[in-house]
Amino acid sequence: MHLCLVKLNFIWAGALWFLGEILCAQGIPVGQWRSHLPMNGTHSIAILKDEIIGASKYGLLRYDRINNTISDFTKVDGLNGVGITEMESSPNGYKALLGYEDGLLELLTEKEIRRIPDIPQSGKYPGKSKINSISFDGENRAFAATDFGVVELDLSFGVIKGTYLLKEDESTTKAYSLETDSDSLYVAAETGLWSASLDDPLFLLSSWKQSQRWADTAVSHVSVFGSDRLIGKPGSGVPWLKKGLKWSQVQLNNSDQNPIQCLSKRDNGYAIIRDYDIIFIDTIGIQKQDYSSGLGNNNNFNPRDVKTGNDGTIWIANAGRGISFIDNVNYVQHRGMSGPPSSSVFDVRYTIQGINVFSGAIDPTWTASYCNEGMFVFSQENWSVFSSDKFNGAKDILSKEVDPADSSHWFVSSWGNGVLEFKDGVLETTWNNTNSSLQGASGSSINDVRTGGLCWGQDGALWVTNALSNLPLHRYDPLTKQWEGYGLGAFNGLSVKGIIQDPDGVFWIQSRKNGLMAVKVNGNTTQLRRLTAGINSGNLPSGSVNSYLFDKDGELWLGTSDGLVVCFSPFNSMNSMNIDAQALLINENGIVQKILSGENILSMAIDGANRKWIGTSEGGLFLLSSDGLTTLAHYTESNSPLLSNRINAISVDPSTGEVFIGTSKGLLSYRGSAINVFNDLASVSVFPNPYKPTDFGLMSIKGLVENSYVKVTDVSGRLIFEGLATGGQFSWDTNGLNGKRAPSGIYLFWITDPMGAQTGVAQGVIVRGF
Repeated sequence: MHLCLVKLNFIWAGALWFLGEILCAQGIPVGQWRSHLPMNGTHSIAILKDEIIGASKYGLLRYDRINNTISDFTKVDGLNGVGITEMESSPNGYKALLGYEDGLLELLTEKEIRRIPDIPQSGKYPGKSKINSISFDGENRAFAATDFGVVELDLSFGVIKGTYLLKEDESTTKAYSLETDSDSLYVAAETGLWSASLDDPLFLLSSWKQSQRWADTAVSHVSVFGSDRLIGKPGSGVPWLKKGLKWSQVQLNNSDQNPIQCLSKRDNGYAIIRDYDIIFIDTIGIQKQDYSSGLGNNNNFNPRDVKTGNDGTIWIANAGRGISFIDNVNYVQHRGMSGPPSSSVFDVRYTIQGINVFSGAIDPTWTASYCNEGMFVFSQENWSVFSSDKFNGAKDILSKEVDPADSSHWFVSSWGNGVLEFKDGVLETTWNNTNSSLQGASGSSINDVRTGGLCWGQDGALWVTNALSNLPLHRYDPLTKQWEGYGLGAFNGLSVKGIIQDPDGVFWIQSRKNGLMAVKVNGNTTQLRRLTAGINSGNLPSGSVNSYLFDKDGELWLGTSDGLVVCFSPFNSMNSMNIDAQALLINENGIVQKILSGENILSMAIDGANRKWIGTSEGGLFLLSSDGLTTLAHYTESNSPLLSNRINAISVDPSTGEVFIGTSKGLLSYRGSAINVFNDLASVSVFPNPYKPTDFGLMSIKGLVENSYVKVTDVSGRLIFEGLATGGQFSWDTNGLNGKRAPSGIYLFWITDPMGAQTGVAQGVIVRGF
């Protein structure tokens, strides 16, 4: 029997295969979310009735032993957040209890996920609420070690029953781990090893006894076997065992002193989990087994927790490879999910090669962070990683540009190492101050070449911005391998980053706090026009333009640190006419207001219907109509699966409408209803098709021309639904005009373009459950 983690009220056992088929073939349906997180960094393991759960910071890995399938379960699927720090299952395996960094606890049962928010809601222990360890005393009683002390939970009611601080003055005590054994509770804390009878009133300090051997000495781990005690000290790889009245160090054959990560008891002894190995000892401290990277198929072994199943299989939370297990003493197996190796998202960009995620970052002052996690690419439903070694150690990779004439030829920019040129995935050349016109950053090392923005120009050359340089703009001709730099007047020596080119061939270059510069290059000369604050100077509400783009109507949309504005006539940039930006105004109950006034806008993207996706620093994610005057949706971490209200980056896959959203806590995506329009109806297709009982979201038809109108009928011709396409796609919630679910059957999608010149019909099937 599964612990039933419900995805919108359907049971996983029958859905895993179907969902996998859908994801592989078509991605997620319109209107659905999914996460893209480094799920394989597990720290806790739980054995349930017929599945194994590994907990990572970002969610759960769920391994179905019967079907040999693995899936993830995150905030998208029903968890209440990110930042899981601990997990433990109940004695009979029907429940699991999760603990978070902020003190939130979640009880996962067969029927529900119940939040226990008492700790964060109390606000009593700011910065000290982290859940460090969990132990059950039966099915409905549990204890949690926190950074402020110990809490007792009554799981039948889903509440915290008591808080125990272990000090007479009621100041906080950091409790690292705890364990119940028989009728007692044992706590490893910064003030030593404590114990109490579970029958005593634990709110009385007199009920607690401190081990004199470890009085006022930090103890980080504890495990108990009858009258014996096994403890670990912070930073130490050697545990101490108490037999009778005597404490002694456990002598391990492995001399490696990697720190202890966890101690746990087994049927006939203890498990000692350290960085890179697991050692089993018996009750008198004799080493019996040692599991390390020396076993077959066990590279990068980084265990954090271990449990042994009834059949003897050893299950391991492996910080590098997800869930590992040993059912053969000579060989280790691993189960993990494809995903990015890091949650760091500085920028997200769509290219012909897929969705590119840049983990390299610069801080708000545009100073390097020296991140060397590389670049991650999502294509054909799979993730690939370009690690630091593929960039020859270059750090802070910020952007990528693909040669439109040769997709195997591409470039990335590094904030410190110049421009890196690749061919067939292999680094060919690193362009910097020694072999190009690029310059080192003024006030820094001469070799600190900060390149941020890349743009493939209409002239067939690569254009590059160069921060803190007297030549902020550079042109690279890939045919002649020649570079040329250009001065930009008031932008010389400033920190510059982004660059885009408009249909008139004008480049628009972003500075950190001095607005934008419009640049027209004619041979060796440049024509400049600056867009900044002040009437007739650009009228920007702030010189900090964090994000900007041209929409499908040729308008320049600017997201600043103080709201959203639009330049409706950017084509006037080179003729001295007015190009002042304007705020978008709406009338609400007789009061004229500016759209997104005061919001610090960090990111923007447009979809196939020219709608605007806007990401903010604190307000979450907005979807605006094509003219910006209507807010179609507003997603926050409280009303959606968003991991954070800080949206660092947004990119839309124009072929699927999937919106990739880089938050401060990781990447997730939402499949929007709009894709780019098509020239004809030759590529029309319906998805999901068939629409099965396990599907959510919308049934959609893509491949449509602009402003197509679609009517949905049954096979007898009875009208079920109708509406206008969004970009190149039409979506249907599978309800009829009366609001009721359309029954199982065959449905026809009748398509007409605005002029009636192109028509078509496509077929979809709905299969309802019983």
